[in-house]
Amino acid sequence: MQTTQPTTRIIGSRALIGYFLIAIVFLCLLISAGSGGATVDRIIAFWFILLNSSWIPILYLIGSLGVGRIARPWIYDHASRWVIELGIGLTLTLSLSHALGLMGWLHPINAWIITGGGCLLALTDLRNVPDKLDLLNHRVGQLAFSIPGACFVLGCVLVLAMSSNPPGASWDSEFGSYDALSYHLELPREWHELGSIWPSEHNVYSFLPGYFEAAYLHFAQLSNAPKATASGISGFMDSNARVLMSTQLFSAILLIVSALAIGRVTRQACKQLFPDADSSSPALCAQALMMCTPWMIVVGSLAYNEIGVVFLGICAFSIAIDQARSPSCRAMIAAVLVGGACSIKPTALFLLAPSVGVVLLASIPIKHWLKPILLGSLGGLVTLLPWLIRNHLASGSIVFPQGTSLFGLGHWSADQHALYQSAHQFSGSLLDRFMMLIVPDQTGSTHVSRFRGWTNLQWSLTPWFGLLGCITLVLNRRAHKAGVVIAIGLSLPIVAWMMLTHLQSRFLIPLIPLLIAPCVLALPLIRADRIRNQLIAGITLSTLAWATLLTLNQSLGNPFMLVDLGADVFTGELEVGNEPWTATLNNITEPSETIYLLGDATPFYLRSPNLYNTVYDRWLIEESIENSPGDPTSWTDDLVTQGVDIIVISFSEISRFSQSGWLPESIDPDALIHWIESLPEPIYVWHTPTGNAPIRAAYRLRKP
Repeated sequence: MQTTQPTTRIIGSRALIGYFLIAIVFLCLLISAGSGGATVDRIIAFWFILLNSSWIPILYLIGSLGVGRIARPWIYDHASRWVIELGIGLTLTLSLSHALGLMGWLHPINAWIITGGGCLLALTDLRNVPDKLDLLNHRVGQLAFSIPGACFVLGCVLVLAMSSNPPGASWDSEFGSYDALSYHLELPREWHELGSIWPSEHNVYSFLPGYFEAAYLHFAQLSNAPKATASGISGFMDSNARVLMSTQLFSAILLIVSALAIGRVTRQACKQLFPDADSSSPALCAQALMMCTPWMIVVGSLAYNEIGVVFLGICAFSIAIDQARSPSCRAMIAAVLVGGACSIKPTALFLLAPSVGVVLLASIPIKHWLKPILLGSLGGLVTLLPWLIRNHLASGSIVFPQGTSLFGLGHWSADQHALYQSAHQFSGSLLDRFMMLIVPDQTGSTHVSRFRGWTNLQWSLTPWFGLLGCITLVLNRRAHKAGVVIAIGLSLPIVAWMMLTHLQSRFLIPLIPLLIAPCVLALPLIRADRIRNQLIAGITLSTLAWATLLTLNQSLGNPFMLVDLGADVFTGELEVGNEPWTATLNNITEPSETIYLLGDATPFYLRSPNLYNTVYDRWLIEESIENSPGDPTSWTDDLVTQGVDIIVISFSEISRFSQSGWLPESIDPDALIHWIESLPEPIYVWHTPTGNAPIRAAYRLRKP
C-alpha cells in the first residue's frame, strides 16, 4: 500500500493554527454574503451572540455528562465511554427538566442544582490534570491537517453562523422556523409564564413528550429570565434574547458533539470489522458528512428537536455494537437511550428503535433474545412513563392524539381526530409511497411537497453515498454480515416512514447514522491509500460545497441579513423598514389589549396576552358559529365577551386550510367572508410583497 511520509504532512500545532485560520476566513466570507448591515457589524454580532448565549447549553451538556457518570460501572472500559455517558446523562437530565417542570418545581435554584451538580461531577475527571494535559499535548502533536478535517471545521462554522440568525429568519424549507415559533419555542414560553409544564387544549403539540422543549425552560431558569419583559414580550427575549438564541445554539453545539460521536463510533465499528485497517480516515469522513449534510445544518441551527434524536441514536448504536458487554446490559442501556429519543420526538419509536434493535440483536444468538428484549422494553417504558402519565391526567389518553381506538378521544371530537389523522398520513398506494422516497413528486407545488424523501436537496448526496456503501458491504465476503444488518436496519424504518407518516423528508433524519456508517465502513476495502484519500476528499468537499451553496441561497440570497439586528426586529423593539407583522402588531396595539389570532398559530413574538389555536384544535370562534349560525354580529359579541380586543385574521392561512380540507366543519369560508365584512374597518392590513392581495388584517373589536 502507498503511504504518505510524515515529513510532507502539516501536523501538530501548525495543523491546529491552519484549522483556526480557515475557520476565521470562512466565517468572514460567509457572514458577509448578501445585503444587510456592514460585515464588521455582523461579525461582532455573531461573537456577541455566541458569548451571550452559548454558555447556557454548554453548561447543560457538561452537567449532563456529569450526570451520565451514573452509568460508568457498566461502561467503564467502553471504547466510546464519553459518548455513552453523555447520552445517558442527557436522557436523565432532560427527564429531570421535564419532571420538575411538570410539578412546577423547575426554578433557578433547582435548575442550578441539577446543572451545577452535574458539572461538578464532570470536573472530578480532571483530578489527574497532568496526565490529561499530557494526553492533550500528545493528541495535538498527532493532529494532521486534512481535507475531511477542514470540511468538519467549516461545517461547524456554517451551523454556528446560521444559528446566530433570530428564529423566523432561517431556512425557506421550514417557512421561517414555523414549527419552532408555533410550538418548539412557543410552548416553553407558555410554560415559563404558567410556571409549570402542562398540555394546552389550544395547541395539540403540547401533548407530545416535549423533553427537548423542557430543556429550553431549564435554560430560562439558568438565566433567571423573567416571565415577560417590561413591554410584555416573552422573557426569552430578556438580556438581548439570551435564552432565545441559546435554544438554537443548543442544537448547533449538539450537532458538533454528534459529529464527534459518530466519528468515535465509526472508528470503533471499523476496528471490529477491519482490525488491520486505518480507522482514522473513515472516522474523519463520518464527522465531516454529519456536519456538512445540509439537513443536519438545518435542524442543527433551529430550535428543533431532531438533533437530540440523532445524538441519542448514535449513542444507542455505540453500545449496541459493543460485544464486550453482556446482551442484557447492552439492551438496557440502548433502550434507555432510545426511550430518551422517543421522549424528544415520538416518531423515534418507529424511525430509530427498529434500527437499534436490529443492530443489537444481530450480535446475540436467537435463543438468548428474550431477556434483552424484555429488559429493553422495560427500560424504554420507564423513560417514557412521566409523559404517558401526564397525558393521561390531561386528556384521559396516554398517547393523545394517537391511539383513539384503545385510549379514547380525549377532549377532541371524532371529526378532529379524523382531520388530524388525514393531515398526517399519505393516501397513495404502496408504489406511490416508495416513489416518494426516491423520485420528486410531479404534482407538488412547493419545495416541501415536491421534494420528499431523499430527493430533497437538503439531503445532498449523503443517502446515495450510504446506499452505495451498504451494497459494497453486502457484496464483500468479509463485511457481508455488517452490510446485511445495516440494510435491514435501514429498511424497517423506511417502511414505517412510508406507512405511518405523511412522507416529509425531515422525518428521515434519524436514519443518518445508518446512512453515514456504511459509506465510511466501505472505505477500508479500497486498498490504495491515494485513491481512498481522494475519494474521501471528494465526498466531503462535495457535501460541504452543496451545503454552502444551499445556505447562501436562503432568504433570496441574504441568509445573514438579520444577524446584527437580532430578534428585536420581530418584536418591534427595533424599528426597521418593512418590519414583520408581529412587530407592527405590537406597535399598533396597547399592552393591555388581548390579541386573538384567527388562522395564525405563531404568536411567539407577540406580547401577552394573546389567544390562538392550531388548525386541529377547537377554534375560539367555533362555538359562536355553532350557537348562532348565520348571525355574524353575535360571533363578534361572543369574542368580545371572551375578552378579545384585537382580532388578526390570516387570509393566506385560512385559504391554505380550506384548500387542504383542514377547516373545521362548522367554519365555512363564505360565512367567514360575510362576517369579516361586518367587522369595523381594519386598523392595519398586510399585503403580499407585490402588494396585490391582503394576506392578513387586524381589527379592533372594542376601544381600549
